[in-house]
Amino acid sequence: MVIPVDLAFVGAKLHGMRSRVYEGPRLDALRSLHNVFDMIAAVSPTLDVTSRMRFEQHLVREHVSALGRVAVYLTGANADFFDWQLERYRLENLKVLLRGWKTRQAPAEVKSRLVELSTDYALPVDKILAATDIGDIARLVPVKPFAREISRRAAQFDDTKKLFAVEAGLDAVHLAELCRRAGSLAAGDRSEVSELLGFEVLMVDVLFAMRARLNYDLAAEEVREFLVTDVPPAPPGWEFAVMLEGKTFAEMLRAAPRAKMLVGPGPDVAGLEEFQQRLWERLYRLANRLFTRSSLHMGVVEAFYYIKRVELNNLIRVVELLRQEVPPAEMARRLIRLA
Repeated sequence: MVIPVDLAFVGAKLHGMRSRVYEGPRLDALRSLHNVFDMIAAVSPTLDVTSRMRFEQHLVREHVSALGRVAVYLTGANADFFDWQLERYRLENLKVLLRGWKTRQAPAEVKSRLVELSTDYALPVDKILAATDIGDIARLVPVKPFAREISRRAAQFDDTKKLFAVEAGLDAVHLAELCRRAGSLAAGDRSEVSELLGFEVLMVDVLFAMRARLNYDLAAEEVREFLVTDVPPAPPGWEFAVMLEGKTFAEMLRAAPRAKMLVGPGPDVAGLEEFQQRLWERLYRLANRLFTRSSLHMGVVEAFYYIKRVELNNLIRVVELLRQEVPPAEMARRLIRLA
């Protein structure tokens, strides 16, 4: 049952929930731990797992569960928007299933890599893994926009036997639909949500364009079809024209839409991974500012969503860096800086 409450109440709840987010001193304390098992004991003392992968899955599950506790307070267009935002976690499971199906991995092995979600975001796992072709998978997927995109890319997959276009198309469909749902929000809610969603879409577009051109050598026209553009708050497509002709990271960065705003203050970025980290840090600062000033609109919920995304990103990075026995000082450099 959805409980209709005002966003001022939701904001108060979120401020309470934020006190338990791993940022600031709580995040810093994890860097001094000796190994992943120390981290499990510190973060989830009642959890009984013996592998890094299981712990990372637990972190994602707890992350989605926390956001689900926010969703119960939303109604109408706000609920529709936030529900679609949470569809990204079902989408991640769907991509795991597609890869497992393509390589004919044992069902038990594929299932072990799925994140356990609520029944609201379930997939027919066994049926998908037993499908004879990708068209059958499209018919099995319960989320219509995802099903249509898989069906649309089926011939391309059959020709190449690669999932690149399917996965890139699914990611674009998710973000484009999110932009459309943002357009249905009330004016005050839409304005605040667009501050962060617009930045995320631009960030995803720019990073995808760079990877597709520099790592996969895709032509500009091939990249363009996967960019989310021309659906506010997404950027207009023409802004990418010069960038997509770039042949090096430096050329593409100089020509990226709103490059100065994306990079923000600080030294020049040397490469793609450093640029990605800088973007996440910029997104966090935008979310933090909106969280502190929004109280009567959907912006406080959207800001909390991105703050939690950054938290999860950092927690999983800490797990990986502890596994690699990276010293605390170097670990701090590799985490998304929150100050």
